Amino acid sequence: MDFEAATKRVLDTDDLYQFSEYTFEGQIYKRFVNTPQTLHELLEYGKETRQWDEFIVYENERITYTEFLEKANSVAAFLQKELGVKKGDKVAIAMRNFPEYPILLMGIVSVGAIVVFVNAWWTTSEMEYGFHDSSAKICFADIERLKAILPFSKDFGIKLIGIRSEHGDNFLEYEKEVASYPSKNLQAPKIDPNDEFGIMYTSGSTGEPKGVVLTHRGAISAVFSWLMMEKIGSYVYPEKASTKKPSSILLLSPLFHVNGSHPNFLYGIAKGSKITLMYKWDPKQAVDIIENETITLIRAVPTVISDLVEEAIAQNKSLSSLETLNAGGAKRPAPNVAYEKNALPLTDISSGYGMTETNALGVSVSGDEYLENPELAGRLVGVLQDIKIVDENDKEVKQGEVGEIAIKSPANMLCYLNKKKETDEVLIDGWMHTGDLGHMNSQGLVTIVDRKKNIIIRGGENISCLEVEGMLQKHQSILESIVFAVPNERFGEEVGACINLKKKESLQREEIYQFLNDKLAKFKIPAHYWLADDSLPRGATDKLDRITTRELCLDNKIKKLL
Repeated sequence: MDFEAATKRVLDTDDLYQFSEYTFEGQIYKRFVNTPQTLHELLEYGKETRQWDEFIVYENERITYTEFLEKANSVAAFLQKELGVKKGDKVAIAMRNFPEYPILLMGIVSVGAIVVFVNAWWTTSEMEYGFHDSSAKICFADIERLKAILPFSKDFGIKLIGIRSEHGDNFLEYEKEVASYPSKNLQAPKIDPNDEFGIMYTSGSTGEPKGVVLTHRGAISAVFSWLMMEKIGSYVYPEKASTKKPSSILLLSPLFHVNGSHPNFLYGIAKGSKITLMYKWDPKQAVDIIENETITLIRAVPTVISDLVEEAIAQNKSLSSLETLNAGGAKRPAPNVAYEKNALPLTDISSGYGMTETNALGVSVSGDEYLENPELAGRLVGVLQDIKIVDENDKEVKQGEVGEIAIKSPANMLCYLNKKKETDEVLIDGWMHTGDLGHMNSQGLVTIVDRKKNIIIRGGENISCLEVEGMLQKHQSILESIVFAVPNERFGEEVGACINLKKKESLQREEIYQFLNDKLAKFKIPAHYWLADDSLPRGATDKLDRITTRELCLDNKIKKLL
């Protein structure tokens, strides 16, 4: 059965995926009518889909779904009763993937508050920007993030709650104050599907991080679109559907990334999965976890997946329980598709393309279709989305021609926080203009060929060229700089920079690193530098020419700074 026939079969036989049209801000969208409509309703739905006794597994800790709900309710009650949090207030989470993270996330949204997902890799100055931009006045943070936030928390009026941290005079302790807070008098507010549930920060071409405002409907639309795609796939590949094991997820992406929060955690609630967390990425430990916890699904960035496959090869392990190995957040190198399938013949190698701005929903590809066409990004997931490929005048191009990918969907973001101009540039009549260039064939299969934006994707992390350039040019010896992507086998891309120094100035790599160390997160700091003898290359309009500079540097026609 092909995808079109399989989709019709699902719509004809499964009430869960029935949809209708609705109007929001003057635009017509599609929505599921029989699924949960908010994340609070999703928690209730998750009671009926349980496949395991455990829900969250972390090292020696095991939390059942009932215990998870109790803990989330304690968080909600504490926020409401002790801190006076109301619907629409913003509450930040800044930590690595401890079990408290998903508990806090669902506790916060249960009182109608908005989660500010703080990038845990930010420096103090980047944190300061995020808290100023979001205006969050409450933050749950682990010890590393507490140290980064404390220098400005008093001036900003931020109340801190420490997670797995020693006693401190400047913050409350989660275990002591929150973990067992009585929740019997919790007053759950009425939440509308179009209400905001989260703000996630993503680097964009404008330089400074942008807060992507996401709604309950957006997250729900994404989660049940993925589940619908699985149901469609069961008709396309019936031989695989008959051997499915209870869903068990190894969550390897940070929960402050949409890849960690949505297609892993929120999906796991709806699916009834067991979710295993890791303190930090360790491929040897991951192989053990896959075997011990009967892991069936991993959705992670290509770099992590590549590490895992190499470790499985080294240990001569087939990872027989692993049904799906899905790459997202960055493009998987085409040769890796067949390589990973050969290494793990029992596992479906698949790929997903989405954005923070789309709640991670977009297109996907798997199975033989992906093996035969490893450059594919895939086809639209579910039935709620529409897609078009447009030219610079926002007119649809002919089939097969390259243009910008635009998606219309209830999963699209509400806006960029405090950035109306940037919002209006990408959200046009309900269509999210992705900044990615691609083409689409007659079967609706999309191939991405390039990016319009000045963005580097290093192991799934978006890095703005303009942001790094802005920091470099604050150095007293640097006159101008151009930042660009440098190919890297492990991360896909790394940051490269070509700099032009002021007259009579000299500079060493280590000096630049020390200058940037407390200004940029480590993953944003350039790994390669080139030093121009004269002014940097410019185009016809006298603007710095990023493309030409990159070519000259990578061809060794500009001297590399060693």
